[in-house]
Amino acid sequence: MAITADKAPEITSGSGQSGKVPTRTLDALNFFLADVRDGLGPYLAIYLIAVRGPAHGWNEATVGAILTIAGIVGLISQTPVGSLIDRAKNKPRIVMIAALLVTLSSISLPVVSGFTAVAVTQSIAAIAGAVFAPAISAITLGLVGPKLFAKRVGRNEAFNHAGNAVSAALAGVLAGSSARSSCSG
Repeated sequence: MAITADKAPEITSGSGQSGKVPTRTLDALNFFLADVRDGLGPYLAIYLIAVRGPAHGWNEATVGAILTIAGIVGLISQTPVGSLIDRAKNKPRIVMIAALLVTLSSISLPVVSGFTAVAVTQSIAAIAGAVFAPAISAITLGLVGPKLFAKRVGRNEAFNHAGNAVSAALAGVLAGSSARSSCSG
């Protein structure tokens, strides 16, 4: 049975009742978490080097060190975060909290300064970012069951990549319009 955008697969609960699996919500989750899930590294590098720049102590080496620290923290946090997801009763709430932490870490960048403060905010974002893969997998397994899991993971990834593409296109359009308006003003 294929999972399509128009029709959710029917499942049968242990009690023999059948119902539709709400896959559109999972589609939206994967689409809108695309950039959050994969990290903000390239955007962070551009922001710190181009906006803050060497006058504030930011260069390729310091940005690389921040990205490395956040990457290592995110890697170390994967096992305990996965364990948390396995034990959690309300996985969607954990996804919402993680998305909020990533958002707060990102929007705090203009007000935090210094290497340590940026390293801390990006480490928080990395720990929160480690939530998404196991949580989405667990939610998916809970919604579609083991038989349809592989097909649904493929669909999840398709929506993730679509979200990345739309986000990149939107960033390009916004950057282009910002550049045009600064040149004409």
